[in-house]
Amino acid sequence: MTDASGNHIYQNPAFTQLFDYATVEELNAIGGLLNLITDEKVAKQISETMKNGKSWNGEVSCRSRDDRIIQICIQIDAIKDVKNRTLGFVALSADITKRKQAEKQLYENEQRFRALIENSTDIIQILDKNSIYQYLSPSQERILGYTPQELIGKSAFELIHPNDRWWMKQVIEGVKQNPKTRRGLDEYRVRHKNGSWCVFDAVVMNLLDDQSVRGIVINCHDVTERKSAEEKLLHQSLYDSLTDLPNRALLMDRLQQALARTHRNPNYLFAVLTINLDRFKIINESHGHSMGDQILVEIAKRIQTCLRLIDTVARIGSDEFVILLETVHDRGDAVGLATLIQTAIAQPIELDAQRLFITASIGIVISSDDYQWAGDLLRDANIAMARAKAQNQGGYLLFTSSMHNNVTEKMQLEHDLHHAVEMLEDLDSPVANSFLLKYQPIISLCTGKLLGFEALVRWQHPERGIVSPAKFIPLAEETGLIIPFGKWVLWEACRQLQQWQKNYSQTDLTVAVNISGKQFAQPNLILHIQRILQKTGINPQRLKIEMTESVVMDNAESAITVLYQLQELGIQLSVDDFGTGYSSLSYLHRFPINTLKVDKSFVTNMGVNGENCEIVRAVVTLAHSLGLDVVAEGIETEQQLTQLKNLGCEYGQGYLFSKPVDMARATALLNTNFFFNRE
Repeated sequence: MTDASGNHIYQNPAFTQLFDYATVEELNAIGGLLNLITDEKVAKQISETMKNGKSWNGEVSCRSRDDRIIQICIQIDAIKDVKNRTLGFVALSADITKRKQAEKQLYENEQRFRALIENSTDIIQILDKNSIYQYLSPSQERILGYTPQELIGKSAFELIHPNDRWWMKQVIEGVKQNPKTRRGLDEYRVRHKNGSWCVFDAVVMNLLDDQSVRGIVINCHDVTERKSAEEKLLHQSLYDSLTDLPNRALLMDRLQQALARTHRNPNYLFAVLTINLDRFKIINESHGHSMGDQILVEIAKRIQTCLRLIDTVARIGSDEFVILLETVHDRGDAVGLATLIQTAIAQPIELDAQRLFITASIGIVISSDDYQWAGDLLRDANIAMARAKAQNQGGYLLFTSSMHNNVTEKMQLEHDLHHAVEMLEDLDSPVANSFLLKYQPIISLCTGKLLGFEALVRWQHPERGIVSPAKFIPLAEETGLIIPFGKWVLWEACRQLQQWQKNYSQTDLTVAVNISGKQFAQPNLILHIQRILQKTGINPQRLKIEMTESVVMDNAESAITVLYQLQELGIQLSVDDFGTGYSSLSYLHRFPINTLKVDKSFVTNMGVNGENCEIVRAVVTLAHSLGLDVVAEGIETEQQLTQLKNLGCEYGQGYLFSKPVDMARATALLNTNFFFNRE
């Protein structure tokens, strides 16, 4: 209580305890209660009201003696006498500090919740017991394009994809049966306002009995981008990025499914066709990979036009496609499709003002109960395709069991060849092994004198006996074994030449050794030959290196460099099988070669009527015009010998003189000073 001037005259114990002022004197000393109010404007307003003898009530913030902030609700009333004169004031106050703090906390929580809801990537929905929207968070508009007002009062299923509605209804109805339960709802589709479909994961909660909610609460999380990314990754894992055709993984899955259908229904047949573009590597190298890619896309389209919707075409390699031809009646269906596809592919392709022609080799395999795995089908189709390509590019072949046997035999032969090459000893100390050299005499056609030998390798297989060079030399080329194998051949031939030079120094005996394309391309070829020359000490002029036309013409400019390096070592150089390749005369005169060898096929076909004689004459004339010697291969008859002599050919080899013989027999020929002379 205060007097009319505002001086405090009384305070109850509760006031003393709240503000920590023990006496009214202490309170008056600081100017009274009004000076405890923290807001000066409010204190001034109360002071003016009291001066006018009026009442005031409200909530104010005060500072206690110990510097605490106290929130109070205060009612100030004037005490009047009978003449309405103000005698003093009485103030009733209540401490509302805790209540105000709770209100502040509640407000802050509400603001925080509102901010979270408004900026959430999720949508909060509340449905009544009939699945009608009662509340939607503001994020609804940002994510789906609808304002909450547009949807409140409508069914929650209205925007759900028709195929997902039943599932969603089942989840919501299940939740309704059990208060305060929750269930997940994965990947259901909701129509956006723009007509597109968004994908959501959701949690559905039954809060119908919660007095603050009274509804089914659905927390919806937008997973559209994640789902799109997953689908994109899945597509990338199953489809070729260039042609958008199925890739190997998807093809193998579909092949396995087709096999399962065959096992369930023996009458169901399908076919697998492997398509490989012929000489496509040359197109890439000559026209560039960009044009090569355009061609592959065009080929893919052409193949697709030949197929039914139920069939599959996949791209499983750079230039390799595979077709799964469903529901065929017999092999005729597959053959008919192969013919149709080859016709489509063979049509000219026009790109960048260029007209290109492509062919394809196709292997076909028909399903049967014998197949259990997709990989076996693809293997056999590839075997047939490889055989078709080897026989005649641009053709097709049906797989037969004999093809598989041939491949198995080839694989075993390759394994044995690997083992045999691994067993070759160090070149410095060669020992007996499964490889051996035979030597075929080279004869002067004019005098019949033995001038040298061509070293020819033979493989003495421990189980198969002598393996034809026609079988294992191409295999060695294909596998790269020709490199270590060829080194041994060159070393062994030079080692034998060393012995002959030592024992028959009076002769100018030569030994010719064939060099393969892979050997010729080795960057260390010259160093390897130098090492052999140094270790054997042979006269390099007595060594002849033979290579085919294709070896030197595949990369003519670099070949010229290697040939000159060999010439500088003193080695003689021969072009083998001349006339079967594609030598360019503009290059031939630049090659530092000494000899042309006429291929056996031309000699054999000279015939009684002189067939191919003009070809041989042209080769001899060309060689002589370039200052080269000529050696004819494969001479087997007296008639061929006579014809070659008449054409001016100087040297020859063949069964007429001698078949290839072992080292002992070759040495015996040297011992007898062998001459071939038949009158």
